[in-house]
Order: sequence, then structure tokens, then C-alpha cells
Amino acid sequence: MAKNGVLVFSYIFPILMLNMSLLVCISAIDENRKVYIVYMGSLPSNESYSPLSHHLNILERVVKNGSAANLLMRSYRRSFNGFAAKLTDNERQALANMKEVVSVFPSTTLQLQTTRSWDFIGLNETTHRNATVESDIIIGVIDTGIWPESESFKDDGFAPAPKKWKGACKGGENFTCNNKIIGARFYGPIQSARDEEGHGTHTASTAAGNDVKAVSFYKLAQGAARGAVPSARIATYAVCSANLGCSTESVLAAFDDAIADGVDVITISLGGMFAMPFQEDVIAIGAFHASVKGILTTNSAGNSGPIAGSVTSVAPWLLSVAASSIDRRIIDKVILGNGTTVVGLSVNSFTLNGTGFPLIYGKAAASRNCSEFAAGGCHSGCLDGDLVKGKIVLCDEISGHDVAYEAGAVGSILNADWVDFPVILAQPATILRDHEYNAIKSYMNSTEDARANILKSEAERDDTAPVIASFSARGPNIILPEIIKPDISAPGVTILAAYSPVAPVTNSPEDKRHVKYSIMSGTSMSCPHAAGAAAYVKAFHPDWSPAAIKSSLMTTAWPMNVTNDSPGEFAYGSGHINPVQAINPGLVYEASKEDYIKLLCSILGESMVRLISGDNSTCPTHSDKDSPKDHNYPSFAGVVPVKKAFSLQFHRVVKNVGFANSTYSAKIFGKNTQVDIKVVPEVLSFESLNQEKPFDVTLVGPGLSDDSQPHVSASLVWSDGTHSTIDEDRKVHIVYLGSLPDNVVYSPLSHHLGLLEKVVESNSAANFLTRSYKRSFSGFAAKLTDRERERLANMKEVVSVFPSRMLHPQTTRSWDFIGLNEQTKRNAGDESDTIIGVIDSGIWPESESFKDDGFSPPPKKWKGACEGGKNFTCNKKLIGARFYGSFTDSARDERGHGTHTASTAAGNAVKDVSFYGLANGTARGGVPTARIASYKVCGDVGCPSEAILAAFDDAIADGVNIITISLGNQDVISLQNDPIAIGAFHAMTKGILTSNSAGNSGPSNATVASVAPWILTAAASSTDRRIFDKVILGNGTAIVGASVNTFKLNGTSFPLIYGKEASSQSCSELEAGNCLAGCLESGLVKGKVVLCDLDIGLNMAYRSGALGSIVRVDWDDDSQILPFPATTLSDKEYNVIKSYYKNSTRNARVNILRSEVERDAAAPLVASFSSRGPNSILPEIIKPDISAPGISILAAFSPIASITDNPQDTRHVKYSILSGTSMSCPHVAGAAAYVKTFHPDWSPAAIKSSLMTTASPMNVSYSSHNAAGEFAYGSGHINPVRAIDPGLVYEASKEDYIQLLCLVLDQASVRLIAGDNSTCSTKKGSLQDHNYPSLAAVVTPNKSFSVTFHRTLKNVGPANSTYNAKILANSTQVDIKVVPQVLSYKSLNEEKTFAVTAVGNGLSDEQQAHVSASLVWSDEIHSVRSPIVIHKKL
Repeated sequence: MAKNGVLVFSYIFPILMLNMSLLVCISAIDENRKVYIVYMGSLPSNESYSPLSHHLNILERVVKNGSAANLLMRSYRRSFNGFAAKLTDNERQALANMKEVVSVFPSTTLQLQTTRSWDFIGLNETTHRNATVESDIIIGVIDTGIWPESESFKDDGFAPAPKKWKGACKGGENFTCNNKIIGARFYGPIQSARDEEGHGTHTASTAAGNDVKAVSFYKLAQGAARGAVPSARIATYAVCSANLGCSTESVLAAFDDAIADGVDVITISLGGMFAMPFQEDVIAIGAFHASVKGILTTNSAGNSGPIAGSVTSVAPWLLSVAASSIDRRIIDKVILGNGTTVVGLSVNSFTLNGTGFPLIYGKAAASRNCSEFAAGGCHSGCLDGDLVKGKIVLCDEISGHDVAYEAGAVGSILNADWVDFPVILAQPATILRDHEYNAIKSYMNSTEDARANILKSEAERDDTAPVIASFSARGPNIILPEIIKPDISAPGVTILAAYSPVAPVTNSPEDKRHVKYSIMSGTSMSCPHAAGAAAYVKAFHPDWSPAAIKSSLMTTAWPMNVTNDSPGEFAYGSGHINPVQAINPGLVYEASKEDYIKLLCSILGESMVRLISGDNSTCPTHSDKDSPKDHNYPSFAGVVPVKKAFSLQFHRVVKNVGFANSTYSAKIFGKNTQVDIKVVPEVLSFESLNQEKPFDVTLVGPGLSDDSQPHVSASLVWSDGTHSTIDEDRKVHIVYLGSLPDNVVYSPLSHHLGLLEKVVESNSAANFLTRSYKRSFSGFAAKLTDRERERLANMKEVVSVFPSRMLHPQTTRSWDFIGLNEQTKRNAGDESDTIIGVIDSGIWPESESFKDDGFSPPPKKWKGACEGGKNFTCNKKLIGARFYGSFTDSARDERGHGTHTASTAAGNAVKDVSFYGLANGTARGGVPTARIASYKVCGDVGCPSEAILAAFDDAIADGVNIITISLGNQDVISLQNDPIAIGAFHAMTKGILTSNSAGNSGPSNATVASVAPWILTAAASSTDRRIFDKVILGNGTAIVGASVNTFKLNGTSFPLIYGKEASSQSCSELEAGNCLAGCLESGLVKGKVVLCDLDIGLNMAYRSGALGSIVRVDWDDDSQILPFPATTLSDKEYNVIKSYYKNSTRNARVNILRSEVERDAAAPLVASFSSRGPNSILPEIIKPDISAPGISILAAFSPIASITDNPQDTRHVKYSILSGTSMSCPHVAGAAAYVKTFHPDWSPAAIKSSLMTTASPMNVSYSSHNAAGEFAYGSGHINPVRAIDPGLVYEASKEDYIQLLCLVLDQASVRLIAGDNSTCSTKKGSLQDHNYPSLAAVVTPNKSFSVTFHRTLKNVGPANSTYNAKILANSTQVDIKVVPQVLSYKSLNEEKTFAVTAVGNGLSDEQQAHVSASLVWSDEIHSVRSPIVIHKKL
């Protein structure tokens, strides 16, 4: 593998180090004694040598008063030589002057420097492993101890300890080792190796913990927690205590033992506040002697960043680790009373009981004895409890959180200089940067009733990762500036790992929570990641030296972005760790004990070096001394004078560990134009394994300025064409090139590779190409660096380059409800020729909904294939299947979502199906005789956009007629970067209409993510069948709730208990009332129904053994499947039960009845979860387009999928009930397919228009769910039967969409998308004039307006017909006129134009976000209705 040597040059900076000693003479001998460490180097090889006798003898020489033995604290005699003793300053001085002593320094206290992370760096559960060797590897963890009973350290399946193990289990009272934790020791005042802090348990499990499934921190960061080498062994060395920290004498003792015990890798997440000389740094001392014995030590860089020169782990034989982010970020949101959402960072596991709470600023809640500054920061004693009770407090400093908590506030909003990593807080709270914090202050100043709600934290994908954490200590190395430190970066932000269940979760004394797995951030977390990675490499190369392992990790690391992570290499070293690549580095920079001795010779005297080495090592004379910059390190650094020309030369040697016969060429990347870098020789040819070759690197430059340019950097890469480190900063991007050229000889794959080869600075561009889109449009997915991405984006043939993202699913009576029943008129022949492409999580081919009884062979137009993978068979109903991505090997649906959507759109009519007797009837699709082609793009982690685009590429070329895709982005993205918009555009040009779910982020405004005008975007609404259940109280009162509860309790009533009264002692009242994890005592809830203030409590009650549960929810319009007898209630009904429980009786009893079905006369109502407009990309295009059934939909399901996502719920079904815009989307697709069977020649725009203009109007004021009007439901509720005869349609061709794109993109991009020489008009039109079936315009608040829309209608009804215009207005504030008011047609397909003008006095900036009306064209038979919306700018 090519070697990535980092080159860094920094100007000389003055370092003034003052040693200040305050001596106080006291008559008592012991009063002025302090513990010092006397380091004497290596142990002599003389067998008769007695370290203890020698140590006592030395002590006796200097101690004048008292017994030397009483002053000796510890003797280091197993792995190196030295002792700790209580000394006076005079005694210390005398010892330091002895020739056999290397150094004498005070024992100080070191600080702790405190899963998705392994997947992020490529070490996933399916990664290739050397299992046998891995099981023999022992990781020594020097930390706070370990919690031996944790699931992460169980020894199921482990063999006895490796024979090489020489250690012992001396963990103290009640501490037992096993075949996983094979050794334990403790030191100093600590009485046990049992971890009471949580830190050591966390680091040990991160490095080598077992693979433990389904763990989380209160449902956050849920997943599997595991170490890098789960089958490795652990030896723990407890050196830290809660009150006293981690004494250096104990740390050195732990190294002494760990080395002698036979560990393979040491991880130590401890460090001082400042870098120390090597001979006085206990970690450097211990790690040196470990390296001599073949043991690599990883050490945290420190948490004093982002200050330059703050890295404390500086020895070259250490692997020093910086902390960086992973692609999972934990955020929380503050919802202000005005509806504004502010995003902050905290790990907040709480949910406030309510929608809004009063806000108060610390200054306004201050007690009298505090200054304004102290009050604003919420300093201790500054908050008046009476003023903050029941309120959320705004504090200028993060430390104000605990003060607000103790004062009785319900929550706090805090300001911090850093906001790049979340911390666990003791109550509902969030941390904000200045900008967001000041926005809340501004809101408070704008109203007398400022209110807010702090939501529970959530996890989101972070595409910017990895980025160095602000706290991570930076270089340069102040002890040895020619050695770059830190060495490498690894995940260290929001890491979930095992924890001590007796340790506090936060430092707040009132926070009583205890957990088995917790989230922590720090270089303490990155250090065990590096240790685990080193152990992983060692499992493949057990004979490699520590230096070789270190080199392999450094030279294969992902390069990181200097712009984001300034000061570059001084922040992240060689880059971000990549353990899988490191097992095959190609070349390594080797370094032996002798190499380190030579380096020490450059900074220490020969006599001292001999003591350290334990032999007769000789240092070169002054003229022959090597420079530290020539130490054979995997990175290069030189120090030069400020503003003076320089010429530097580095000497290095690389060792071949790849192919025996190989040739490597040198290349310099990222070099500064001011510095000339040459490598001699430029080619290294190897003829055998382990052969070594030297080379020189020379740098010449004019000088660095003292301020603007503290350093310059570049990278040296040795590449043999197979091994390459350039891949390591690569992320998958999609390169969209527009339409396929008409040129017959055009080869998309060759073109794509050609483009890649232009930007990829190696000869292996094909290795980076992950997918070529070549069937229906042109583009490719590839692993790119930021630089390559930018270069591609600047090419004239490229439309856009954007990262591959994870999209997510947006999870039958319904067809009868919208008029498409079993007796409806159908065009059977064309329906059987209609093919619906379903892009989703796959399909269950054996379902009755997809049987092919009575079906003829697939239509002749079908060009697809059945490539469903193992044990997957298509038929004449399910005529095609494909799957994409590395997460699956089959198109078989394991989640249920894709089976459900496919059967909703086009499933067979299957009689007598139900969900445990609920919703009994016939399950069928909109077009039961249509064919289905399934394209699986989703796995457990989501649906990657590169796979989605590949599915579109195939579906279009395969010949489908309609595409349904119930997936979406969490946020709205531009059209040229949206894979669904791109795929749907090219589908449209081939006559294929795409239906897409609006999203499930409602009811907030502007949340609709499906915004392209060529897509039919579906909102979700209710049907006239509602599933509910009842709670019967002991007093006979019946309360109606919402759930799909299939269980029936055996009895008439059961005891009711409130979470607070069933709580364990470790939970607060709020946590207990919410029934949070660990808060319910099984003995108290058994046989009872538990009342929980939060819906999350339902699963906790289930796991605790309760008989049933009643929970409060914010929504009341959707029934979810529950794993046991339970119901969900809105505030009003829930409070009725709480009142009954508290006040009415001492023997509160209830019964939860089985769910039942009733008619809902209020339907259709838009679901609260359904995403709303306006369209934030094209506000003149109303989105969503239409509403369709999306609540409590019964359809086919995967029989192996979980129905509740609760691991204890083992039920499996063939038909299930789901809700979401995922369910409304296939209803729209089925309706579109139904229309197409009657009009197979209609364009996608005509079909879309027919559905929109015939939709049933919905009532704006009938329900709060519909309050957003057209921004909630678009044109109304779908009516497919009416849509087959709309009378008139708004037609739009490819050319119309091209002209629309001309308004938002440049002409060159438009031509690439169009695939022709389309020309954008010099006189640009308006988006509001696009021939869309709905009309929208954006106006300025409080200003009068006059808006004109131009439209064209095509006659698809009777040849001779006359239509009259009518305006149905909801507001008198707008005057709307249509010209002409009459359209007369004389032939079929004739087109007529008209204009609509809306004039008004202006919309207020607060009360009136929009006004709407409807334009109806009627010929007394057809009514062609279009909504008109005038709204303010977003």
C-alpha cells in the first residue's frame, strides 16, 4: 500500500518553562516530604541483582532521619527499574545527582481524558478476521478498573486464557475474572479493580468488548456495542480513584505489571495537563519499556484543544490519538412559542410533559446578592427558586445547568463557546452556539409570554464526519517538535459503550440515573479505538513490531480536510484511522529499540541513555549525531527559522511487507507552491519480502512568515498501483451527468472511467467507481476526495456532484373509501399490461397478494429481469426483482415495508384477511391485475441514494409504467442533488410517472421533502375506518384511546399503578412518571396496568413484566400496533385517568379492552405526521400535490419482519397495519396506474393533472390537522374513478420542465440534463407560469400585490364543449379575475390559454401566512378544480 508520509514545517516559537518550588521548612521530618518517582532505566540482566535491595540501599544513602524502608512507597522491579518514595527536596536532589539514576520527578495526578464508531471506520461485523490469533491477543487497560459483570465482558464460548499469560486475577474483594477478563490488579489507595467511575469499563469495551446487540442510552444511539476485537482478552489495571485521580506512581506500577504479565497492546486514556520530558513522563517511560518487549501503547492526545502545543502524549514510541466525530450526531431541538425550531447539542433523554413552558433569563430570576454578570451565567446561589420553578432558564454559561436544576427549573438553555459535541445533562436542557442562543434571547424580548419546549434528543446522520473535536489537543510537539503529534485520529465523540452501573451518569448529585451503557466523548474514547485497531492488525501480523503496527495504521489513515480541521496535521496527525486497510499497508517504517536509543541520544546524555536501555549503548559523537527529524518515523516534520530561506533533508527507510516483487513510485500531494519537494530515488524496487530501501526527501523554500503562515504541509505517497492510501479520505458521491447522449457509439462506462481518471491522482480509478448509471440516464457513483469532487463539479459535462445519503421509509378499506371498489369499471386488458415499479425494501414473493393464478406471461414490452438473489423466484404477477448495495444478497423483504407498499399499489384481491381479526375484509391494490417489479434499495441502516439512483436507472430501462417510491430525505435538497428528483425526471421523459411520499415530519411548515414538479407528491390522510380501544375504569367510566391492541385481558379489572409509585430508588420523580428505562420495579408492576406520562414508557412497562400500560401521547389521530394490552391517550383523556387514580379511590382498577373498528365520519383528515408545505425550493409550486389514505392501512407484510420493533414481541403476520406517507404514496401510484389503463397514451403530466383537478376538496377549518390548508393536502383527496374522465388537463412536456429548470439552473447544466441543445429563453419567464394544475405565488408581507398566472388547458373530454370559470374564495381580501371566463373547444386535444389575476392589499407578517381560493372550470358535467394560494416568503 502506498505510504502516506505527512510533511510539516513550523517556525521556531519561544518556550519559557519556569519551575517554581515553594519550600516550607517544618521541624517534623515527614511534613515536607512528597512522593517522588526515581526512574533508573532498564533492569540489569545480572540474575543476582535484587531491585528491592538496590532501591532500599540508594534510599538509605540519602535519608538522614528515619527508616528508609518506611519511606519506600513502591518498587518497580518486574519490567523496568525504579521506585517511588517520600522524599524531602534535599533527598530528591541527592538522588538526582547519582549516576545510576535517570530522573527524579514528583508523583502527580493524571486526568481521565474522557457502536457505530467501528462501522464508521470500516471495521464492521462482517469484516474478515483472524479469529484464532485474535482470541490469543491480550489488551491491557490502564484506567479506573472494570465492571466484570457487564455483558460486554461475558466469557461465553471463550477458551481458557492463552498459555503466554503470566498475570493474575488480583481484583480484590468480590471481583471474579473469567475467560474474557483474564487478569485484574489495583494500585494505590484503591481497594478493588471494580470500576466505580465508568471510564475504564467504557474504554475496555470500546477496545475489545463483546458484540452486545440492542443497547442504547435511553433509546439514543441504539444498536450493537462492540469492540474492535471482540474475541480478544482483557487485563485491567485500576490506577484511578474518584477522589484522588490517577497517581503517576500507580500508573508506572501498572506498566511494570502489564509488561511482565504478557499483554500484547496497552491502552491508557490518561494524561497530564502539560507535556513532560520523556525521562519524567511515566507514560512515556512505561511505554518505552513496553515497546522493548514488543508491546504497542496507545495514549490519548489530551483534551486541552484547540490550543496549539497542547498535546501531552509526545513520545515517538507511543501511538498518540486525537478525537474526531463519526457520522452519527446527537442533537436536540428547542421549539419556541412562535413555532421556530432551534437545534442544539446535548444528550437529553427527557421529554417535558407539555407543549410549552415559560422562559426566563437568569438575570430576571436572580437573587439580590448577585451581579448581573453572575446572574446571567446562572452562577451558584444566583437563581431564586420561586422565580424559576416550572420554567426553562436561559443561562449564559454551561455551568448554569446544575444551578438551574438545583433551583427547581424544569429545564435550561445554555450558551457555550464550543458546540461540536453533546454532553449528557441532568434535566431537559440544550447547549447552543452564540447565534442560536441570541436568537432565543431576541424572541424573549419580542413577547411578554415567551415559551419553549425542549424535545428529547435524537440522532441524525452527519455527512461532514470525520471532523476533529474542539477539545482534542493539538500539536506541535513542544518536547520534540520534529515528531508530529498527535499521530492519528479516531472516533472520540458520542461513543456508546459499556459503563459501570454504580457510576453517576452526570456530575450532578441530584441525577440518580444509572445505566449499563453510556455515551462519552473525549480523547479517552479515541485512544481505545486505536488500541483495538492495533490489536486487529496484530491478529494478522503477530510477529510485527510495535513500530510496524503503528506505521501501518498511520500510513493507511484517511487524509482529512485541512479547511475543516485547521491546524491540519497538528490536529489529526496522519489522518483518520482505517484498520481494515492497515492489515495490508505494502510498506512500513520500521523502528527498533536501537533506533529509539539513537533518538534519545540526541536529547539526553550517554550515561542516562545506557541506564534507560539497560546495556552499553553508545551515542555518536557530536558531529555524527542524528537529527530527530531523521528518526524513521511515518511522518516528517522540520523546524525552520521565521522569514528565512530553508533547505531541509529527511532520511527514511521503508520495509516491504506487501508483494515480494513490487515497485513503488513516489508522488507528492497537496504541496505548497512556495516549497519545492524532491524525493530521491523516486522509484523503489523490491525483490523480496522484508527487504528495506532507503530514500531522501529534500525541501527548499523561501521562508515562513511569523503570523499568517505558521506551517505548510504536503503528503508523500509511495504507490505500487495496488496499495494506495489515497482512498482513505474518500466518501461515496453521485456524479450526475444528465441524459444519455443519442450517439450510438457512446459508452457510458468508458466515459465515466475517463472522467474519473482525469481527477483521480493514481492509476486505479476503476477501484473507486462503485456504480455506473448507463441504462436510462448518465452518471456514476464513486469514492472521491474533496479535491476530486470539486474538480469533477467544475467540469462542463457534469450537472452536479453530491454525497450519497441515507434516505428512509416513510412509514383494506382504503380503496373502497376513495371510490375504487371491486365493482368499479376497469380496462382489464390494459391493466394487465401495466407494470408498477416499487423502489423500497424488497418484497415477499410467496405472499398471496403476489400469486400469479390466472395471469398471462409478462407483457412483451418488459425488458427487465428476475435477479432477486438466493431462493427468490418471480412469477407472472411479480415479473421482475433486483437488489442493490452491500447490505443484502436478496430482493427478499425482511422489514415488511416494501411488501406492504407493493400490495397496496397492485396486490391481488385476497379475501378474509385481517390483523388478528381487526380490519377484516379483502386486501387488494388499486390495480390488482397489474404486474409488479421490485427494486430493493433499503436495509436496516436506511436506503443509500446511490442505490436509489441505480434502481431508477434500471426501472426506466426495464419498461415500468409507474414508479412508486415511499422513501425520502429528512431535509429538502436542491433538484440537481436529489436522487429521487433526478430519477423521476428521466422517468418522466420516458413517459413514466413517479409518485413519492411527502414525508413524515409534520405538522411543521415547509417540511415536505418531495418538491420536484414532475413528481406526484402524496400527503397522508385518514379513511372512514378508525381503530380504537377502550379503557374501562373501576368506576365504570369508559375512556377511548388509539392503539392496535390485539390482546384481551383475562378478567374484568386489574390494579392500576402510576410509574412514580412503581419506581426503583435510582430514578427521579420525572423519570419514574415517564417510566424511563430502569425506573420500574418488576415486583411492583407485575400483574398491574402501569400509567406512564410518556409513550416511551410503554416498552419499559412491557419489559418490566407489567400486565398492560396506559400512556400519554401528543398525537391522537394514528393507532400504532402495541406489543401487549395497552393504549395511547391524549392529554385530556390521560388526565381523567390520573385524576381517578389519585383522587377517586385507594383501589384504582382498570381493564383495557381489545381494539375494535368504528366508522369515522370526519374522514378524510390529513395526518398530524404528514409533512406540510410550502415548497422551500420552488415556492411557486404547491407541495404536497394530493392527499391519499395513509392511516391504519392493512396490506401484505413480510412474515419474518417484526411487527413492533420490540425484540420481546415475537409475533409474525402475513398482513399488517401501517401508517405513514409511505402508505399514501402507493395509493397514489395505484390510482395513477388505474387512470393509465384507460389512457395509456397520456403523459405523466396529464395523468397527474387528472388526479389533482378531480380530487375531492377538503375542509380547511374542520380540523386542526387540516389547518395548513393546501399546504397540508395539496389539491385535495384523491378520487381515481373521477380522474379517468377529467374533461380538461394541464399538459406539461419535457420542454416545459426544461424551461422551468432554466429559471433555477444555468443553460449548460440544463442542456446536460435534457440531453440535447435546449436553449433557455433570454426573456426568462416566471415559475408561477409553469403549466401546473395548482397555482401559487409568493408575495412580500404587508405590501399590496397583483399577481398574474398564465395557464393552458387541453381538452380530453367531448370534442365540442364549453367551460365556464368560477372562483370559490375563502377570503374577501383578494380579488381574483379570470380572462377569458369562457373556454370553447371544437375538437379533442385542442388547447386554450387563460390568465388568472389576483390583487390584494397585502398579507400581514404574523396572522396571515397565506390566502387561498379555487378556480373551477365547468361544462356542467366535468369540474376541473385548481387551488390558488398566495403566500408570504419563507
